[in-house]
Amino acid sequence: MEGFQEVYTTYDPMEASLIKAKLSDEEIMFEVTGDFNIAISMETFNTELGSMALKRPIKFFVQEKDIEIAKVAINTDKSSFFEDDMEY
Repeated sequence: MEGFQEVYTTYDPMEASLIKAKLSDEEIMFEVTGDFNIAISMETFNTELGSMALKRPIKFFVQEKDIEIAKVAINTDKSSFFEDDMEY
């Protein structure tokens, strides 16, 4: 990952999926470490071993030139774009 800088760390696999989507939407090239398959059932996460797995950090890295735009993309909440303003 030469030329890449760490821009974000999370322990939540769901949040990691959202961060991936945000960076992809902005067409920012990124690398991820510590990521694992979140398709594992919640039953697994409720076990002691599953809890230990969640303590592993998921880190995002972007190229140095993209650090500022990546931080803006990660911290921008676009959920209001989905508000329903139509009258029925």
